[in-house]
Amino acid sequence: MSRSDFEEHWRRRFVERGRHFDDDAGIAGWTTSGLDTRLRHFQRVWPGDEPGARWLDAGCGAGSYTRYLASRGLDTIGLDYSLPSVQKARVRSDAAVAWLVGDATKLPIQPESMDGVMCLGVLQALSAPEPALRELMAAARPGGQVWVDALNRWSLATRIKRLRARLGGPPLNLRYDDPEQLRQILLAQGAESVRVYWVPILPGRLQRLQPWLESRAIHWFLSRLPWLASPLSHAVLLLARKGINC
Repeated sequence: MSRSDFEEHWRRRFVERGRHFDDDAGIAGWTTSGLDTRLRHFQRVWPGDEPGARWLDAGCGAGSYTRYLASRGLDTIGLDYSLPSVQKARVRSDAAVAWLVGDATKLPIQPESMDGVMCLGVLQALSAPEPALRELMAAARPGGQVWVDALNRWSLATRIKRLRARLGGPPLNLRYDDPEQLRQILLAQGAESVRVYWVPILPGRLQRLQPWLESRAIHWFLSRLPWLASPLSHAVLLLARKGINC
């Protein structure tokens, strides 16, 4: 299956980033504060897993999340289609972590062989979410965890960007997802439940306020008021549990 022009454009960009950047955020295409915020959000809500559980980080970039999983005692594989990124991830990681060069939409993984799968920072560079979500769900064992994130189509910042693009401003160079649509796709692919976590991220110039936005009280309100959380959240994080009978 050939890649679309959009996907090929982003594949080449990530290969170049892997060649020219040495820091995790630069390789991944985020700001340092943006990557740190995303990682903190995941660490806050991830329930963990048994030591030795097998986990795949698809689209691992420089391996920020891969190393975190490995530090929690998991048997971890990092996979990315950028060879330079994988090479740099291997150098800065424990020798026990396995690394593969591959595509999240065509995983070189045996079906139902993983206790957990994650794919973070990838969907926005794909033409559509379905192929990757189908592969992730297939790779997870029944009862396993599948984590994905996406740029939120309904955030206020994204709505403004879309409006400017329609009015002749800069075109959107990434794809944005509807969280409910992602939830429905995961359910159709065999998830027995899907939980949505909102990820509000302030721009770099306002990072001094980010700790307040990540406070327990704010998270409590956002988890109970999705109509407020959605416009305030630049990104969204989803946990799918694969059905036992799939």
